Amino acid sequence: MRSRLPVLRTRRRYLAFALEAEGEIQPKELMGEIHSSQFSLFGDAGAAKNRLKLISFDGRFGLLRCHHIYIQDTRAILASICSINGIRVALRTKGVFGTIKSATEKYIPQLGKISAENDGRRIELEEVSGWIIRTHGLEVDLCPDDRNKTKGSDTRYLGLTSFDLCGGHEDADGTPDGL
Repeated sequence: MRSRLPVLRTRRRYLAFALEAEGEIQPKELMGEIHSSQFSLFGDAGAAKNRLKLISFDGRFGLLRCHHIYIQDTRAILASICSINGIRVALRTKGVFGTIKSATEKYIPQLGKISAENDGRRIELEEVSGWIIRTHGLEVDLCPDDRNKTKGSDTRYLGLTSFDLCGGHEDADGTPDGL
């Protein structure tokens, strides 16, 4: 079966959210409550148009996929949930994104740490230390232990090259002139 042209595909958005709960909440319970709230607010027709899907949830942070037209409706659904199976909860929307990658980098670094791309290695240098998230040939994406290293930027990761790893912040090619 052929895939649809990009013009004909539904445009999706990803809502990053944080869950504050008095107890442990399972992803299946959360999604059941989201669907219940969606049906009570918008009915069957409105629920069918939005097509919500829980992409990931680790007990505290999660990603929810929705249709781009229904972003405000999805925010209302999350805001209307106050308990799940008798446990008091509060869902706070952290941001809306066009890709899963941008959502995990900006708001949910914990999900990026436990993804399949994480190779479980650490880097310990004088200036920075942290977990390796991804490797791209000679480049490494690092989630630093000290969050002040990424302060003022849009991402929670640092990009390091092989020169950073081998020679620290010395001259790139190891020569005194740095050329």
